[in-house]
Order: sequence, then C-alpha cells, then structure tokens
Amino acid sequence: MDLRDLFKPLDYSKFNIYHARSLLITTLGMFTISYNTTFVSIALHTLSKQFHIPVGSLLFDLLGTASLWTAVAGALFFGITANFKGRKSVYGYECLLLGIGSLLGAFAPNVYWLILTQMIFGVGIGGDFVLSPIVLGEFSNAKDRGKLLAFAVGVTGPLGSIASALTFLGLDAVGITGSLQWRLVLALGSIIPLSVVYLRRKVPESPRYLLRIKGDTKEYSQVVKTVTGKEENVNVNAKDNFPVMKYLKKYSFAIFIAGLLWFLDHMVNPGGVFEVDLIGRALGFTNGAIFSLLITLVASIPGGIVALLLIDRWGRKPLESVGFLGMAGSLILFAYFFKIGNFPTSLLDSLGFLLILMYHFWHNVGPANVSAAGVFNVELIPTKIRGIGSAIVVAIDRSGALVNSAIFPFLFTNFGLGVAVGVGGMMGVIAVIATLLLVKETKQKPLEESSEEFMFFGVENPE
Repeated sequence: MDLRDLFKPLDYSKFNIYHARSLLITTLGMFTISYNTTFVSIALHTLSKQFHIPVGSLLFDLLGTASLWTAVAGALFFGITANFKGRKSVYGYECLLLGIGSLLGAFAPNVYWLILTQMIFGVGIGGDFVLSPIVLGEFSNAKDRGKLLAFAVGVTGPLGSIASALTFLGLDAVGITGSLQWRLVLALGSIIPLSVVYLRRKVPESPRYLLRIKGDTKEYSQVVKTVTGKEENVNVNAKDNFPVMKYLKKYSFAIFIAGLLWFLDHMVNPGGVFEVDLIGRALGFTNGAIFSLLITLVASIPGGIVALLLIDRWGRKPLESVGFLGMAGSLILFAYFFKIGNFPTSLLDSLGFLLILMYHFWHNVGPANVSAAGVFNVELIPTKIRGIGSAIVVAIDRSGALVNSAIFPFLFTNFGLGVAVGVGGMMGVIAVIATLLLVKETKQKPLEESSEEFMFFGVENPE
C-alpha cells in the first residue's frame, strides 16, 4: 500500500471552515511576535535614553537581541517535546510565554527586568516558530498549503507591525509619551497571545502524528472527520518504525538547507532589530514608528500579497530565488549610491528609502514567505522527525539573526552605512545561488511525497 493514499482525505480536501479556523489560531502567534519585534525596534532609542544605556554598548545590544538568544532554547524544547509527546502536548504554551513576557515587561523597573522578560518572550518565539508551521502544515490540503503557511507571515506579520506602529502613533497623538507610552504598547501586546492560549489547547492532535508516530488509527479517523467532514477508516498499521537517528542522518542535508536559507535571509537583512534606529535615522526619520509603518504599508504588505498569489502556482523555489535576487539588487544599489556614487545628501535620503522599500517588497515576495514561513522544514522533513528537524532549523535561523545583529552595527559604526548594507547585498547573491542549486520544488505535493517519507513506509531495518 502507498503511504500517500492514507492521507488523501486531507491532501485533496477543499479549503473549509476548519482550515480557516486553524489559520486564524495559528497566525495570531505570528501577529504577536511581529508586534513585539516592531516594538523593540521602535522603542530601542527611547529605552536607551530612559535607562541611560549608551548606544552600541553591550547592554544596548543585549536589550535589542534578548529574545533571539532564548528563542534557540525555546525552539529545541518545544520541537523535541512535540516530536515525541505530540503537537497537542505543548501547543498553546508558547503563546502563554509570549503573553507573560509582554505583560511583565510593561512593569519593568529597570533594564535588566526588561531584558529578562524579553528572554521569556523569546522562548515563546522559538516555540511558535516551530509549532505553528507544523500544526498548520500537517492539517492543510496539498493545494493550498503554501498559501496557508505564507499567510501567517505575509499578511499577519506585517499586520502585527502595523498595529505596533499605530499604537505608538496613537498614543503620541493623545499626548502619551516616554515611559508610559512604551509600557502601554507592551502591555497591549499581551492581550492576543493570552486570549489564544485556550483556543490552541483545544486544537486536536495532528493527524500525521497520530498515524505515523503514535499509531492511533481510531483517533486519526476522528480527526480526519473533524477536518474534512468525511468518514475515514484506516485498517493498516501505518506507524513509522524507521529509527529516529537514521532519519536524522538521512535528512541532515534537508535540515541543513532549510536552516541555511533562513540563516541567509537574516544575513541579507539590513540591520535586523536595529534597522529602525540605525538606517531610519541615517535616512532622516526621527520617528521610528512612521519609518516602520511606511515600510510595512508600502512594501511588506504588497510583497506578501504577491507571494500568496504565486507560491502555489510558481512554486517555492522560483519565489525564493526571485525574492533573494530582488533583495540583493536593492541593497547593492543602495551601497553604490551611498559609498561610490557622488550624489547630494538630499537626493541620497530619498533614493536610500526607496531602495529599502524595494528590499522589503522583495523580501516578502520571497524568503519571508517561503523559508522564513517554515515551508521548507515542514515540506522537506518527514513526520517522524519533523519536530526535531524544525527545532534545528529555527535554532539556525535565530543564530543567523544574532550574527546579523552583531555584524551590521559593527560594519555600520566602522565602515559606514553603504558598506554595511552592501555586505548584505552580497550575501543575497550567495543566497540566490544556494536556492537555485540546493533546493527542490515541493509545491502542491502531499507532505509524504515532498519529504519522500513514503519511500520508507514499512521499512523497519534500513541499511
């Protein structure tokens, strides 16, 4: 029997109310993460003044990157637990950490407290980056899986950024500034994750985990009926007996590639969490909220819409390649204008902002909605090790964000804006080559086919 036949009811079902509900529950986590990340970017300058932290100091850098460090631990904990105990065993607790981190941060009496609460938030980020794509992907139909995974980032992520920036601007408009302003923004960011914990805890166990890891055909049939509305009786033992360690060895390259592309996505990024403070101010934006809002509305949202329209038509590989190419071209042009070309300052600011907008557009057309949406780690890694594999991929991703957060400010301070951005552009060229040479296309394929898991069905003693 072909393993792919067992999951046909899920893979060939039409998009329905269950998929829509699952999408909503999943994307609220990404909304919260994006809201908080934007908060840190916008508030970093204010926080450095309030807590008397010199810009560029170790404490300043730690405040900006606190959540990145602990996200690695969160990814490994949630991913490994979900792999062996089930997705449902931990799904929802990552949102609890997101909510607690935000709420406690609003009452921070000093910078150390704020860093600690951001670290708590970071553990939740790592867990959500692992669990949400897995849960959404394992319930999705094959035809729409790309759109569903991309929607969580391409639309929901930018909406979180918009909400954060608008909250800052709204409080500005009513005269609330300084300490009270950032505390209110942070506190409001805890509402959604805390309210979604219950909903996530009620999500049924992943049908693929039930059949391939737990071997529970009865519960699998019940979940399939919940998702598709159709009866599905499985009379064959489909539990995967292929050893975990052999799977990890056999799929080490797939895990590496999924992690590498996400890592490179961060290395291309001009500034990461410091973009608003460093690039925004260099281009003449004294209000970080306005800088962030314009980027999201003018570039990120349109780019995400393009990705939604094309990811299941063109495929993952073309979008990732075109996105990286557009990002690289935008940043290399930026470097030329600011480092080599002889242009008046008034023109440079406008050209620079236009090219940053182009970068963000192409970013959301490509890697933000492919590799950074968890598409490759869900589609290239088999069910038996999808939790562990995704945990490793996210750990590599967060490490990339940390490396970028160290390198970009160093280059910016010592060599100037043009060089700092130009290095990112050259990394984009490397990313294009890596995508073209190392990634296979997975669009509209059942997970068991895209990961080649079906080839190991019934194999207990592999050589």
